[in-house]
Amino acid sequence: MGKILVVDDELDVETLIMQRFRRAIRAGELEFLFAHDGQEALATLRSDPDIDMVLSDINMPGMDGLTLLDHLPTVNADIRAVMVSAYGDLGNIRAAMNRGAFDFIVKPIDFADLEATIHKTLDACRAVRKLREDLQETRTAEAASRAQAARLRRVLDTSPIGVSIVTDEGELLYCNQRCADLFGVAPDAMRQRGVAELYRHVEARERRKREGVPALDDKGHGDKLHGDKIHGDEIHVVRDDGRAVWMTVSFDHTTYEDRAVYIVWLYDITERKAQAEALSSAKDAAEKALSDLERMQGDLIRAEKMAVIGQLIAAVAHEVNTPVGIALTAATHLQTASEAIVLTFNDGLLRKSDFQEYVGTACEVSTLLVSNIERAAALIQSLKLVTEGKASSPRSRFDLREYLADIILAVRVQPTAAGHELLLDCPEGLVLDTYPGALTEVLIALLTNAFAHAFDPGRGGRVTVTACLHPDDRVELCVTDDGRGIPAEILPRLFQPFATTRRGAGSMGLGLYAVFNLVTGKLAGEINVDSLTGRGTSMVLRLPLDAP
Repeated sequence: MGKILVVDDELDVETLIMQRFRRAIRAGELEFLFAHDGQEALATLRSDPDIDMVLSDINMPGMDGLTLLDHLPTVNADIRAVMVSAYGDLGNIRAAMNRGAFDFIVKPIDFADLEATIHKTLDACRAVRKLREDLQETRTAEAASRAQAARLRRVLDTSPIGVSIVTDEGELLYCNQRCADLFGVAPDAMRQRGVAELYRHVEARERRKREGVPALDDKGHGDKLHGDKIHGDEIHVVRDDGRAVWMTVSFDHTTYEDRAVYIVWLYDITERKAQAEALSSAKDAAEKALSDLERMQGDLIRAEKMAVIGQLIAAVAHEVNTPVGIALTAATHLQTASEAIVLTFNDGLLRKSDFQEYVGTACEVSTLLVSNIERAAALIQSLKLVTEGKASSPRSRFDLREYLADIILAVRVQPTAAGHELLLDCPEGLVLDTYPGALTEVLIALLTNAFAHAFDPGRGGRVTVTACLHPDDRVELCVTDDGRGIPAEILPRLFQPFATTRRGAGSMGLGLYAVFNLVTGKLAGEINVDSLTGRGTSMVLRLPLDAP
């Protein structure tokens, strides 16, 4: 909508204009205000700044139209004035146009011409107003851009990240203070010192990229490409003061002030590099210490196994001597009796009573020989089981009851078992397909551990080995004692290395650690402990019938 101020001392003009433009007024396209001289017109203009144009007569009482033209710029510089006069001579027209009039209409008014002039003037007003608004927006945007650029420069100058802009030809357009600090030079010296280093690196990367050759950093890693950007590349700079600086470089090829440039970001990673090297050294030292510890644990476990096996072998060998000695004595007696009966027979002096006595002696000695030789054979079998029962022995099928009987026979004769009961409760016909050597090591360790730790000195006790089959095709083996139990503080770490209650008595605490590894590893089972202080301990093994 256009708002027009009509200034004329003739009242009929108001009536004519309102009549002529009534449709445009009703449609809201035009709005007319009226004043009768220049002074009234200026007052109206000051009170209503939205007036777009002034349609003014020249000759009026008081302030005339030409004087009003002189005052219009002080009230509203964007307003446009069309002058109306009955004197259409060139002098009036020139005077009006020189004072800033937009157009001139001669009375009597041709309303068609007036309407066209009004629309033309309003269009000019809108164009000027739009141009002024655009100009103001441009100026505002330029001011905001300058302010933003100033803020950005302040941010870049105080940034902990080095930033520089380098042209394709290697000319430095900008670098912040941090960038100069990283190279250890003043900002002015960056053109000679820093830019050569940066440009050499960037150009080398671009050349490799053009040739399709992936660049490798000092760790053997390739460039991390993201579009036209390269991220995470590392360079090493030795500054003039001798300090070595590691930096991660990221750069982007773009346009800056109508020039092709590289924007380069530099991140100081010197401290991180030092920390990484320290961590790497610490990691290597820790891995070596762990390897040494694992090797030492393995040696100690093997030593403890050999000590247990040595004790068992000594005990079994001692027990074998008794039946072998008895058998030897009996055989010698039988040999003497046989030689005597032969001499008597050869001399022809053999009597019935002598023969009967010899037969009785032979029967008794034979019985004695058989029983002691069988006893020695059983002990030798158990000794064989112990000496061949290594974790690396092959897998086989065996009857569990017969196997456990041999184990118990071998353990029962050792000195630590003296004064204690060792019982077996296992059903017949229970067959396992697993690694008997590993199971031998486990059971011997559990039994010797029970005799060594479960009972107070001088107090006899009972250790029972039980076996039963579960519905899930797993065998449950329990080694149970009625001893003093395991202290509560030891239970959570019982299967950890070096956990023992008798460290001062020579125990290293590696037996149950080795047992746990064999059960959960080679035998593919699980082991748990159930113990109450003063009420004994049960070591419970659950093993598959067929080991995987």
